[in-house]
Amino acid sequence: MSQKEIEILQRALARERIARKQAEQILEKKSDELFSLSQKDKKNKEKLEALLKVKNSELKGFYENLVDPYIMMNLSGYAIKMNEAAEKLIGYRLSDGGFNLMKLTQPKDLDYVSESFKVLMDTGRISNFYINILTSTSEVKLVEVNASIIYDENNTPIAAQGILRDITLSKKYEKRLEAEKQKYSNIIANMNLGLLEVDNDDKILFANHSFLEMSGFSNKDLLGNKAADVFLKNEYKPKLAIESENRKKGDSNSYEIQVHTKTGDTRYWLISGAPNYNLNGEVSGSIGIHLDITNLKKLEQQKEELLKDLAKSNESLQEYAHIVSHDLKSPLRSINALVAWIKEDNIENLDEMSVQNLVLIEKTLEKMEDLISDVLEYSSVGANLNLNQNVDVHHLVKELVEIIYVPENIHISIEENLPIVMGDKVKLQQLFQNLLSNAIKFSDKEIGKIIVSCTEMTTHYQFSVSDNGMGIEKEYFDKIFKIFHSLNKRKDSSGIGLSIVKKIVELHHGNIWLESETGKGTTFYFTIKKEK
Repeated sequence: MSQKEIEILQRALARERIARKQAEQILEKKSDELFSLSQKDKKNKEKLEALLKVKNSELKGFYENLVDPYIMMNLSGYAIKMNEAAEKLIGYRLSDGGFNLMKLTQPKDLDYVSESFKVLMDTGRISNFYINILTSTSEVKLVEVNASIIYDENNTPIAAQGILRDITLSKKYEKRLEAEKQKYSNIIANMNLGLLEVDNDDKILFANHSFLEMSGFSNKDLLGNKAADVFLKNEYKPKLAIESENRKKGDSNSYEIQVHTKTGDTRYWLISGAPNYNLNGEVSGSIGIHLDITNLKKLEQQKEELLKDLAKSNESLQEYAHIVSHDLKSPLRSINALVAWIKEDNIENLDEMSVQNLVLIEKTLEKMEDLISDVLEYSSVGANLNLNQNVDVHHLVKELVEIIYVPENIHISIEENLPIVMGDKVKLQQLFQNLLSNAIKFSDKEIGKIIVSCTEMTTHYQFSVSDNGMGIEKEYFDKIFKIFHSLNKRKDSSGIGLSIVKKIVELHHGNIWLESETGKGTTFYFTIKKEK
């Protein structure tokens, strides 16, 4: 081999060593990189496994602590996992041995369940699936099921899982609520009172049958239109606007309003209105119950007219009584004067019997004049009545006792609790004067006792005037309050006094009655309302 060839070979070997060296360096570098990647992949895998373990633990805890029942089954229908809520619902436990969920299905629902399971397998999930299940105690429960398919890494179905919700009670309540709703809807639709529902803009949302009848309109005429525009003239619209504002504030009340029906008739309605609320508790409008009070208003108007006519008649009657009283008294006084002159001029020529007859005529004339005065007094009891006076009854009775004649053998006792009442002072004075005078007049005891007292009741005062006089038989209790009914034919008794007493009590919106026992005495009771 020549020197040149050797040199060429040596250069080739040198290049080969250099190339091998470079290759070794590259290989070493790539080995380092591969090792580094391998280590990183190992760490990532460890992290992923740890994360997966945590997530599996969390998922397990989630299903175990889920409030709603959770069940996992294989594709043959056998339960492989379920939480405590599921065990409580169906009454079976996994620890008791595997069981097929078809065991929970009633025979009549088998086809329904099979079809639904096919849908689950085809679509991967099923929602709002309702089924009646049989628990271990044969109790039927309605449940709502939301289920899904579990797949493996090759997307092959391996199991199914579902969350159940027991809606047995809620369904019962729902049915009951619907029945109640239907019941009240029927009541509202058929009740005799008109019902109208409007929104916050006064647009009509609902009207029951009675309302349609009383207004003359149809649902087509009303729904969507404003109530004020349909029923009210312009002058009454502000009043309804005020009531609508009250509803928005949550206020309820009743009010009267004048309306016109479809035929143009004017009617009066009494409306009881209340706010209507939505599910959020916000006022969404109002509901009104309507009562047609047109006939009642007409009766009120007739009553007012009758009262006016009655007042005029009373005035005329009182005027007539005064005229009659004057016209009757004038001839009586003339006769009385003539009798007196005859007696005076002929006293020496008249025998005893004639004188007695003239005296009897004078007494009869006097009694007739007293009777006419009493009639006038009775007819005038309601005149110039003022029931708004504060009357101190204790002071009034005390003054009366000092004015009227009280014999020495009679003692009048006035209790200290006599109140101050609202009434007509003159009329109340007349009332007590008549009762006291009667008690004095018909006292037959050596020592007469009269007691004036009062008992305070819830709404009124109950007064009493008691005596220990001759008493009154029970058969006369009602008669003595009637005009011209006197139990004793005495000269000073016209039979009008107690009639006046009764009339005064009734003018003060009270009642009067008596209790009595013959020979022991009488108590007159009467009531006067308290001041409001």
